[in-house]
Amino acid sequence: MALFLLFEAANGSALFEAHCIDEIGQNTEAVRNSVTDLNRFGKVVKLRSFNLFTFALDALEQVNAVTEGVMTDELRTVLETNLPKVKEGKKPKFSLGVAESKLGSQIRD
Repeated sequence: MALFLLFEAANGSALFEAHCIDEIGQNTEAVRNSVTDLNRFGKVVKLRSFNLFTFALDALEQVNAVTEGVMTDELRTVLETNLPKVKEGKKPKFSLGVAESKLGSQIRD
């Protein structure tokens, strides 16, 4: 199953695709090493898309929405455009990791 990670920053939102996480997921030390060493990180995580915020006000609105657990139309578009399509009535063949549990619930709904 594919694993995608959503990362919101002050200048935009990034969607990463993680590879080989199952292989290192059982070993906390291996996970720590894979994300602190840039060469290893690049082998495990690939940037799928980056959505740059065009204005400071847009960035503020997006960050506030994330902290409040609200999925904006802009975030919905980014996810629908960059995540694999899910056929109606089928379960997705991927998972999406987010830091904010409220936002995760909104995305799942």
